[in-house]
Amino acid sequence: MRGAFIRLIAAIGLAAGRLGAVADDVPYRFLLVISDQWEDRASHLIERPSDFQMTAALLKTWGLPFDILRLDHQRLDRYHMLDRDGRPLHGTILWNTGTTPLGDQDLGLLRELVARGVGLIVLGDSVAAPEIGALAGVRYVSPYRSHEGLVFSGEHFITRGFRGREKEITAGAGYSLAGVKVAAEQASVLATRATLPFLAVRTTSEGGKVVWLGLERSVGQLANQLVRDLLKRCLVWAQGYALYAEYPRSVVLFLDDMGASDKTMLPYWHYRTLSEEEIRTGLIEPLKRRNGQVDINVVTGYVDRGTRSVLSPWRQRTPDAIDANVVHDFASTKRGLDAGVREGVFQIESHGWTHMLPDLDSPPGPWWDAPMDGVGSLDWYNEFGDRLRQREIPAATQKLHLRRSIECIREDFGVTPLVIRPGGGLYSRSYANSTARIAAQAGFGLATWGFAVYLSADLVLSLEGVSNRGGWEYTRSLTAADIPWSVDAPYWLGFHDRDVAMDRACVERLLTSLGQGVRYMSGSEYAAYLHAQVARLPERGLALAVDYDEHYCRYFATRPSAWTLHLSDELRRALGVEAPEKRVITVPKGLGRHVVRVGGK
Repeated sequence: MRGAFIRLIAAIGLAAGRLGAVADDVPYRFLLVISDQWEDRASHLIERPSDFQMTAALLKTWGLPFDILRLDHQRLDRYHMLDRDGRPLHGTILWNTGTTPLGDQDLGLLRELVARGVGLIVLGDSVAAPEIGALAGVRYVSPYRSHEGLVFSGEHFITRGFRGREKEITAGAGYSLAGVKVAAEQASVLATRATLPFLAVRTTSEGGKVVWLGLERSVGQLANQLVRDLLKRCLVWAQGYALYAEYPRSVVLFLDDMGASDKTMLPYWHYRTLSEEEIRTGLIEPLKRRNGQVDINVVTGYVDRGTRSVLSPWRQRTPDAIDANVVHDFASTKRGLDAGVREGVFQIESHGWTHMLPDLDSPPGPWWDAPMDGVGSLDWYNEFGDRLRQREIPAATQKLHLRRSIECIREDFGVTPLVIRPGGGLYSRSYANSTARIAAQAGFGLATWGFAVYLSADLVLSLEGVSNRGGWEYTRSLTAADIPWSVDAPYWLGFHDRDVAMDRACVERLLTSLGQGVRYMSGSEYAAYLHAQVARLPERGLALAVDYDEHYCRYFATRPSAWTLHLSDELRRALGVEAPEKRVITVPKGLGRHVVRVGGK
């Protein structure tokens, strides 16, 4: 339903200007300011785990619109920070520069922006710059280590709901946890560790809001759920509002290897391909009973040793190379996959084109007639990284394989895959041969290896530490208590067609052991949230547009979506009604623009 409108009427006949700077004067867009943390000089790939990567990954998975300003390549000045009419381009700035000297950056402009209502959140030792510390109302002293947990003081929007969670800050930290020692001068301290400030806020005389969050800027501390929850509330308070995605007890189940030929010949990965009946009873029926779904990562290029060529798997009815009594009926497999798609429990995604090295001829090959108790059993069975020869796969070859995968999935299933999972989870990493970058160019919206990776034409962002994956197999018991749930992202749980071939009841047991209250997502649904575009509209009151495009967000063409609308206390007071702080907004199915309105007529 294109152009659907959603109205959240919090106040009728709102007087003009009552929202003030909290909503009227600044846009709904965030700016992440860094110093020299971005390793890619082309400003495209964010891969290595770091404070920068984790912060960007959190903004992306929450669905908050943001830009990145890197001070090693760009200047903080009016040229970059204001629009053509002299208005701020961002509503809240997240300052994550560390102790790197700021040189001749225009920090006077930063003071001016805060005075005009732009929120500022400073992370950790980024207050070491005297000008930044003065804006935050604290003075940097030094780093420190302590075993102390948090103590929350007073009542404030940011710290609401955290009583009883004080010890979470040191969970898993060992004997001590690093911190940043500051002296509070003009700021109000909201949380301490022992006697040292951990969280402080300052409201300027003009009404600008500044937060200092005293975490050590590290992957470990940004992985802490308490820290993430505090950071999110800091963003809401500084901006006045936020519309973000949440993923409570959410899991993406994915199954690999449908269509691959290795199962027919490889001694240590040997089993019969699943029949239509086995797919129906072992997968479709258990998923339907629990409102579940699974991503089927298919291989559409069957590597045939006899003809030394790549064939369609779904036309193969072939004797097993090891056991002459076994016949692999891939056409029956295809009928089962089609049934799961029709029932709405399967999403077809890409496991590459062949699941095999593109070069099967060079030494130690050729593979085509190599004995399976010798050279044929080596690491030929990965497509996007050559572990056998210890080298990457060239970009041109990867482009061909990804294009073939997309074309064949369109031909075979009538869909375009959005998620790529390289066979074996192996991928090439250099910029020239980056599998993630090349997959983004091909139109994929997500990759998954040991973690999810956001893919787009202008940014490739590792979500490691935010949206992670784990493996499961039919011999393993797994319960909901074994999954590291986070409201910030779904957890990816992978298995293989081999598991169902070895034990048809294994998926039934898995879903039963995970229990009630689990939200089963697909990779395409997660991609749709990550690629949604949210912006403020120039209307009276507060109106936010949520735009779903026809490619990355097509999952929502036939399904509703849900966003959390979070309002600060100041904004709710400005509205003059008893609007709840948080509520879930259900967006009806349909691509295009949907509008969430708060207040106004």
